[in-house]
Amino acid sequence: MSDFDDQIAAQRPDLLRHCYRMLGSFADAEDIVQDVLVNALKARDSYAGNVPIGHWVMRIATNACLNELARRKRRGLPQLEREPATAIEHVELLEAADWLTPAPDARLFAPARSLETRESVALAFLALLQRLPPRQRAVLLLKDVLGWSAEECAATLETTVSSVSSALHRARETIAIAPAAPPSDPPPDVLRDYIRSWEDRDIDALVRLLHDDVVFAMPPHATWFRGHAVTAFFRGERLARFWAQTTRIVATRANGQLALAFYVGDGESYRRHSLQVVDFVGDRVAQAVHFIGADYLRGFDVPEILA
Repeated sequence: MSDFDDQIAAQRPDLLRHCYRMLGSFADAEDIVQDVLVNALKARDSYAGNVPIGHWVMRIATNACLNELARRKRRGLPQLEREPATAIEHVELLEAADWLTPAPDARLFAPARSLETRESVALAFLALLQRLPPRQRAVLLLKDVLGWSAEECAATLETTVSSVSSALHRARETIAIAPAAPPSDPPPDVLRDYIRSWEDRDIDALVRLLHDDVVFAMPPHATWFRGHAVTAFFRGERLARFWAQTTRIVATRANGQLALAFYVGDGESYRRHSLQVVDFVGDRVAQAVHFIGADYLRGFDVPEILA
């Protein structure tokens, strides 16, 4: 492999983070990045060397994302799209394509990446990004996340510096540009208790670990709950089938924070079921986004089956 090939391959984590922020889908971002890397290698003769290779490939990736976004609707999170439900309401199921998907830290970050970088892939920040028109989204990410100049942004998007400045101003007005710091991990004993409460189907113990104003969402379902409605939902008939199964949990990392891979089975073997991205504040859960479906575990370094 040539030095050029090595430099192109080294761009994968940076490209994957950028495309994931643009698209809100880890699977779509992986597909786009793979195509971009292949096309970049084929177009090596067109690389003039007047910009760093990383910038050159990022230009290709940004425009590939814009082409993809022109063909589909934006993604979101249930708790940012509608009002919370009560536990007795119908739990509405929408298409998976309506929602953001989680992304594994191990695929997004090189080992030496800082926590500051991880803030830019937090689920809440991604959900806000999806509310921006695609070109505004691209300008904001290139300028404020990647630190490009207005001239570099304009060259990438084939527009003027004044247009970039205008788009950036509108984007910053729409969302708070500084992502909130990612939640800190809970104390080890609190995490053990939280996992054990799910595995032992101990709803009382689980409820004790929740904040009074806890948020619980479960894409691809559009319905979500807050506060006491979460407790009522956990105790209600709608969740009875889940509690009747035997559950095992493996801790992992997603979107710069703690995540839990859920497995269900018969007591002898367990298959991947879902992924919960959980926010702890102190020793209690402030928010849990429970992505239901094995497909949400794409790319995560967890086994498909637990014995």
